[in-house]
Amino acid sequence: MLHENRETTRSRVVIFSDALSVLQSVQNPRNKELNTLASALTNLQQSTEQTVIQWIPSHCNIQGNEEADRLAKEGGQLPQDEQEVTYEEAKTIVKEKQKRRWLHQHPDYYKKDAYYLLPRDDQVVIVRLRTGHCRLKHHLYTKFHIGDSASCPCGTSPMTVQHFLQDCPTHQNLRAETWPADTQMRDKLYGPMESLRRTAAFIRASGVAV
Repeated sequence: MLHENRETTRSRVVIFSDALSVLQSVQNPRNKELNTLASALTNLQQSTEQTVIQWIPSHCNIQGNEEADRLAKEGGQLPQDEQEVTYEEAKTIVKEKQKRRWLHQHPDYYKKDAYYLLPRDDQVVIVRLRTGHCRLKHHLYTKFHIGDSASCPCGTSPMTVQHFLQDCPTHQNLRAETWPADTQMRDKLYGPMESLRRTAAFIRASGVAV
């Protein structure tokens, strides 16, 4: 259930959920079963001024919840408009919409950026690390109030992208294997294709979902 306080440009969103076990699972960066949900929350946070997730007990008779249920039932009973199009027309429409949507979501698109040469899975990892909108504890705690703290499990620092890629002692050996020579953050996130692939490989080998 969403409550929105609309501003001139962006909204504040509060999500109420009685699914406590789901909210607890999202806190765990090693739990990959909820990647889709975590990605959706990250995308929502990027498009709003503030996003908060609040657990509530079931059946607490909140008016907004009752109204949302009523509107959902009404919508499901309304007739759905159908307009026949050929396969080729449908394909053209979908491709054009996807292109416009992609360009809107990537205003800084630069063809020479090696990011655009990566496989899709690696692109997802790199863009999350670049923006900081990811499942690392610092982002989940400071942006969504999920978890008990922003601290890394190693206990030495907040679990930021900088800490995870450069300093976390838990992954020191893997970091040395991936980057035998000292490597700056800019090269790991904005370097040539081989550098970006190393970074994506490091994330996968660490077992931490971002």
